[in-house]
Amino acid sequence: MAELNETRPPSRGLHHITTIIGNVQRTADFYADVLGLKRVKKTVCYDDPGSYHLYYGDNVGKPGTIISALAWQCVAKGLVGVGEVVQTAFRVPTGSFDWWSEQLGAANVACKLDHSPFGEPMLCFADPDGTTLALMEAKQVRAEDTCDAVHTVLGLNEVVLNVRREDATIDILQDVLGFKRVAHTKDSIRFAAHDGPGGTLTLRTIGASSRGRLGGGTIRHVAFRAADIEDQLAMVQKLQRFYGVVATEPIERTYLTAVGFRAPCGVLFEIATDGPGFLIDEAHNCLGDDLKLPGFLEERRHELQSILPPLN
Repeated sequence: MAELNETRPPSRGLHHITTIIGNVQRTADFYADVLGLKRVKKTVCYDDPGSYHLYYGDNVGKPGTIISALAWQCVAKGLVGVGEVVQTAFRVPTGSFDWWSEQLGAANVACKLDHSPFGEPMLCFADPDGTTLALMEAKQVRAEDTCDAVHTVLGLNEVVLNVRREDATIDILQDVLGFKRVAHTKDSIRFAAHDGPGGTLTLRTIGASSRGRLGGGTIRHVAFRAADIEDQLAMVQKLQRFYGVVATEPIERTYLTAVGFRAPCGVLFEIATDGPGFLIDEAHNCLGDDLKLPGFLEERRHELQSILPPLN
């Protein structure tokens, strides 16, 4: 892998990915009990407040560690296709695959050892809704070197996007979103923003293929980091000026501010600010325990609590 530029902006790389789920308690049990992620926020979809929006990550939900889940009731199973995130990989300490194989097996989660297009070993599996996941070893962290449990999930490692062909998405990733092209094979290109959690993305070119269908087990969007509102605005202006891509107006989501746009390859991208973060309305020791609502929904709390399914 090529040496990365040490003068890069401090906040780049992946911020989070968002998947679509059906059974909210089943999902909560999987990400917390099987993968050992911390639920850092229990809230609702602001556009559809009868549905939960759950955030999982490290102990405070730092950018680059987060997978969020939109719980759509009675959702049909989605269909993965071109122009989508087709795999999300988490990073774990080197030497922990045996432990994880036993952990997944004990939870009746089928898994298999495979390799990325660049030769790295991967432990591949899916969440209960069918979202394609994997574990990859963080080369700079060995099981015996971490003070945490040897199996700790260390955040996101990378996402894999299926695209029909190479297009301006490659330039946007590098010129706007802060990634560098660091490796390639016949049909895959590896990009990296840094060596930490959420620092890597792979584009896989698969040629003519049909688009998928959003639903259970598919990724709604992948979000990239911006340091703050000013940084986000500069990225949006560059998108429009140089690539003719128009993003949405900024949407304030309490814990971050996001803009969305459809990348030339067809994948729904977001740019999300690093702050204010998940500690803005809860103490560290009770993150994710209580249902948190934005101010404009607070008067509907009793109604929404009667609609939302039970969630431990």
